[in-house]
Amino acid sequence: MPDTPMADTPVTEVRGAAGESILFDGTTVAKYRHHGKDEAARNPVSTFRELRITEKKSLFGKPRTPRQFTALLVISSIMSLTVDEAGKADLEAMVAGFRS
Repeated sequence: MPDTPMADTPVTEVRGAAGESILFDGTTVAKYRHHGKDEAARNPVSTFRELRITEKKSLFGKPRTPRQFTALLVISSIMSLTVDEAGKADLEAMVAGFRS
């Protein structure tokens, strides 16, 4: 295998509810639907703008149990994913890798 920067970068995948996931391969960020069978979008990481995470609430404004978060990853396109607390931490760590 040739020694390329991508070979040194681990692939990071964050799985959300309903079979969706966001995958970072070192140079691009991709959104998949249907348990990885359908690639919905792929954008270069250099176009990253922001990550916005909000907690989903019940009809009466109380946090859901178990806690769920809606994440909006703004790159060239907007990628949305519903995650649990572990997925939220994984997304924040992935975005920290974009900035370094």
